[in-house]
Amino acid sequence: MNNILITGANGLLGSSLCRLFDKSNVFCYCKNELDITNRKQLLDIFKEVKPDIVIHAAANTNVEKCEIDAENAYRTNVMGTQNLVDSSIINNALFVYISSTGVYGDYKHIGGYSEFDDVRPCTVHHATKLNGERVVSSHLSSFLIIRTGWLYGGNNACNDYVKARYEDALNSSQIYSDNSQIGNPTNIDDLSKQIMYLIDNGFHGTFNCVNEAFGVSRFDYTKLIVESYGLPCKVIPAKKGVFNRIAPVSANESAVNYKLNLLNINVMRPWDVALKDYIDNLKKTQQP
Repeated sequence: MNNILITGANGLLGSSLCRLFDKSNVFCYCKNELDITNRKQLLDIFKEVKPDIVIHAAANTNVEKCEIDAENAYRTNVMGTQNLVDSSIINNALFVYISSTGVYGDYKHIGGYSEFDDVRPCTVHHATKLNGERVVSSHLSSFLIIRTGWLYGGNNACNDYVKARYEDALNSSQIYSDNSQIGNPTNIDDLSKQIMYLIDNGFHGTFNCVNEAFGVSRFDYTKLIVESYGLPCKVIPAKKGVFNRIAPVSANESAVNYKLNLLNINVMRPWDVALKDYIDNLKKTQQP
């Protein structure tokens, strides 16, 4: 059995991966248990665990804060990744790096980005994720780079977009949502299963891994959440500029799982199917 080390175990994806890989040979570390910027701590843990597979799901994911404090973003997302890569080289481990579809940037106005499109990140956060990718691909021969985005799911209501919008709609007669940005609402459990499939079947390289969505905006996403709950709240497209952001995020963060489809190994569901299924399960435990 391969020893598996997972970083970011308390995050959306990290928590899903830890549940899916729930075995005695899986070692899950939260931020307060493993500081990826602490090189000595990492080396000590790697010597103890001796991982055959490292899944790096820890990151500074706050796009706005990264724009304000670029140094900290690079320290965590790039140098933290470098520390993990160096430790993985010693153990000859397969390295799985969680990146973002935001690395493609903002030059495509129609259709989703494929793995063969250029990468031109336009925010500090996405620049650090791309530089993290380069650290991985330039130093390791055994790696997976997973580009994903708009993740939802998990147990933390504060970080789960679906639960947050449910709370908004539950307490309001109307809410506003951005109609100017498109992407792929992606279920963390679907993503975890896709990652597991790639690992189990010996794949390497860079893959887009998102739920299938075409021209889906934040407004479409929010509207389906409210409708799926059957709430009377009205979702209204927000006027341009209402949601002022510091980071110059791309208007199009959508992607297509081009390589997965070419290989006929895409297990990611359509976004609306995955979302409705997730909400149906949530409704069994939530009380209005």
